[in-house]
Amino acid sequence: MDPIYMSRNSTGAASAASAASASSKSGTNYDAVFSDKKDNSIMDPSAFLNLMVTQMQNQDFTDPMDNTDMITQMAQFSNMEMMQQMASYSKTNYAVSLVGKSVTASKISVSGQLDTTVGVVDQVSLVDNDYVISIGSKKYSLEHIMGIGETKDVSIDTDGCELVATDITDKKATITWDVPTDDKDIAGKLKYTVYYGTSNDFNTVEKVENGTMVGLGDDVNITTMDIKNLLPDTTYYANVVVTNVDGTKEVYKQVEIITAK
Repeated sequence: MDPIYMSRNSTGAASAASAASASSKSGTNYDAVFSDKKDNSIMDPSAFLNLMVTQMQNQDFTDPMDNTDMITQMAQFSNMEMMQQMASYSKTNYAVSLVGKSVTASKISVSGQLDTTVGVVDQVSLVDNDYVISIGSKKYSLEHIMGIGETKDVSIDTDGCELVATDITDKKATITWDVPTDDKDIAGKLKYTVYYGTSNDFNTVEKVENGTMVGLGDDVNITTMDIKNLLPDTTYYANVVVTNVDGTKEVYKQVEIITAK
């Protein structure tokens, strides 16, 4: 947002005094300060061309600009435009290269606190000629990136992991499952949600989440759960939805539960 300037007139002193009084009030909107992000110290090709045209229009006709000087300035203009394009391409390549990488991004929040996020860049978007990186639900500009680290493999694999049902009675059962990763750091952040139902097709995330949830869900650091309030002499199927640190979800192979009579 461009700053607002007040012209001085017969009432200028009174207006300035009023503005000074208002700006001294704490907790009002007058305390907010806005500045234009554009760096006016950098001359773009358009400004350079306008300057050269203005120079030609105002030259001394008794001593006009030398053709060599004009050609030299045109060459400088061409070089400047080419360098700007190269800088734009480099910035684009840099922004795109961040996708999938682990970065540290920081910015000052509205409350004045430093908001820092460490995570994997999900996507890069071009908004108003400025690149915006997405880390989960948070958005940052390239200027907010404080560091770039190696991308850590956070993948999990439930294939081959065992899901079993034990201690089955007429009203409840206990299911136990394996942790789908050997990385202790990732394992401590995995979220588990247990579901059960009577459908024999209970092996996809969508179908499992349409079942009956046990508890509140998204439990961490657990590998066992009791399913209660079951009906006697009934066949159920149970499964676990595991949510990874990057938000992806996987399920195990369903387990059958046949309650006692």
